[in-house]
Amino acid sequence: MHLARLGKALPWLLLLLFGVRGLLAMRVDGTTADEPLHLAYGQRVLAGGTLLRENDLMNSKMPVSALNAIPVALAGGRASSWPQQLFLARLPSLFLGLLLGWLVWHWARALFGAASGALALLLYTFCPNFLAHSHLVTTDVATALGMFAATYTFWRYLEHPGPVRLLMAAAIFGLAQLTKATALFLVPIFALILAVRAVRGLLRRRTTDRAAAAAATPAPLLPHTARAARSGGRFLLFGAVALVVLNAGFRCEGALTPLARYDLVSPGFRALAALPVLGAMPLPLPYAYVQGLDMVSRDAAVKSWSYLREQYSRTGFRSYFLLAFLVKVPVATQLLCLLAAWLWCTGRVRAPGAEELLLVPVLVLLTYLSLFFRLDIGFRYFLPALPFLFVFASRVAHPAVLAPWPRTRWAWAAVGSLALWLAVSSFAIHPHYLAYFNEIAGGPANGWRWLIDSNLDWGQDVEYVSNVYAAKSPFRVLFDPSGPVAGRIAVDVSHLVGLNPREARRLAWLRDNFRPIATFGYSCWVYDVTEEDLARCCAGMPRALLGDPFAFDLALQGEPFAGADGVRVRFQQRLNDGMLGANDIGDAARTVPPQPQPVRAWFGVRWRAPQTVGRVVAYPSFYSRGPEANKFLALDYVFQAWDGARWLDIPGTRVTGNQALRVEHRFPPLRTTAFRLVVERERNERGAAASTGGFRAVCLELAAYPP
Repeated sequence: MHLARLGKALPWLLLLLFGVRGLLAMRVDGTTADEPLHLAYGQRVLAGGTLLRENDLMNSKMPVSALNAIPVALAGGRASSWPQQLFLARLPSLFLGLLLGWLVWHWARALFGAASGALALLLYTFCPNFLAHSHLVTTDVATALGMFAATYTFWRYLEHPGPVRLLMAAAIFGLAQLTKATALFLVPIFALILAVRAVRGLLRRRTTDRAAAAAATPAPLLPHTARAARSGGRFLLFGAVALVVLNAGFRCEGALTPLARYDLVSPGFRALAALPVLGAMPLPLPYAYVQGLDMVSRDAAVKSWSYLREQYSRTGFRSYFLLAFLVKVPVATQLLCLLAAWLWCTGRVRAPGAEELLLVPVLVLLTYLSLFFRLDIGFRYFLPALPFLFVFASRVAHPAVLAPWPRTRWAWAAVGSLALWLAVSSFAIHPHYLAYFNEIAGGPANGWRWLIDSNLDWGQDVEYVSNVYAAKSPFRVLFDPSGPVAGRIAVDVSHLVGLNPREARRLAWLRDNFRPIATFGYSCWVYDVTEEDLARCCAGMPRALLGDPFAFDLALQGEPFAGADGVRVRFQQRLNDGMLGANDIGDAARTVPPQPQPVRAWFGVRWRAPQTVGRVVAYPSFYSRGPEANKFLALDYVFQAWDGARWLDIPGTRVTGNQALRVEHRFPPLRTTAFRLVVERERNERGAAASTGGFRAVCLELAAYPP
């Protein structure tokens, strides 16, 4: 009786534990790279704004992000700070993660029994990859849910065809298209599933025909034409319902626009638009949806740097996702998948009518990502395949395998040991799930030797190091220096290792000659470097402190801060790091996400005690030199000082139509605890002084000097 109750309660306990762990990780992880953009797009959807993508950074953003914007909108002014808004925005992602876990349990239980359902749910809820991404404002878990739910409802229809199940499968298919371009692979996935079932049916009919011929009984004539017509009608209805849902999600914006009238960027879509008939045909699809597919298609094929096992490639690695699977998925899960594959191959445990629905999605995604996808920047692209593997692997808990004890005690011992191993491995990384690497990789401490970027360091620990650790440190912390410099240095691992060969060379002096004194979440490392150390390892190398005589810069002793109207500022810690030498895109503080109109923002430095200032200097652009230095350059600006109650313009510092990359202003001495540069208008992403385009307010460096 007690065991039966425990068995019924176990799935809900696993889901509860998953939710609690997600909430705890949510509070620890700072803002990751893509979250502000996804939330901004979701807020635009919720507010009824255009869904068109005005710049490349919005290429993969989808209407599903409106779910993340709902709690923020409901909180209104009660969630005024960015951390509060981010916490609220992450809650819907966690709910979608819980819903996906429930569906994994439900399908596995339907196929293999209650014990298998519990095992599948255990594999899901203890998977560090889903624990990592289910509390972020991204679309990765939503895509996994959409594709898994669409395939599950498609299976239910195939098992027991009916109009209600057909409409349900079509609607879920349409909803999946609102999550990510990856969901479009449901089309070839469903086609291959139907092809497999058709071949199996044909073989079965041939066997029946032979048996009928041997018995001298004529086989009944099958109404092929009627069957084909009925199937065609069902698929037309399926497509029509999916199109209605898709268009509703994008509010039908730009629907029926011919492909030739799109502003296309990918070679494939441009070739289609050039076809006489197809290019002029009105597409029953939202403009923003096709626009997103076009941009993602371009990005998936363009040459970009990828990192794998301390090697770089501009064309991607065909083994990237296979190796990522080997080091990012718990070893216990992999062994259970192998055991399940053996049970399937030997015919000991099968799921008739469902095997192709579990295997085809995995094979299609792996084939595409390995052979045709060049943007190898994260295992998360393979995330939608994992729930299918969890259900597939759950057959090892089938009654045919785990018969009553003690007759199959070896099977109980094997499955129990692997489940325990999975639990220990999963809890050991808590709450830093993004940085998980299994024992094959040598654990999370050695994960950087295999993969970086969103596999390890997505910026989730930078805010803690800059806001908490740096504030408590007895020494001033320098962040991500652009060259050799003495002091306490904090660097996120992706930049330390290098996202590309040029960046790898930039910090090679630090990576190759020093050991960290502390690490945070496995993704941010801290070093102590002395002048004597630099003399031994880096003599003759250009130092990071270039430009003004920073030894007298008062800003170096202050605390940077920044803000903006309606958007967020990233990398504010770079405002007074004294580093101009790298001319790297990561050196400048900037507003995110890009906006269609100029942004008003402010960048400043404050001190604990009043300072006497008589000169201020700023670099209000992404770069201090070079052909792209005019990008986002401040055109209209003013410097302000804090008088203890309000901000006051510093006389003589208001400029309209600025053209200088380095701006400097002298003025009569003043005593203040803070000063800031207020950018009121800037150039766009092309460096043009225009009123349209993509806009960010940026600042590379601030400096203040005594009279």
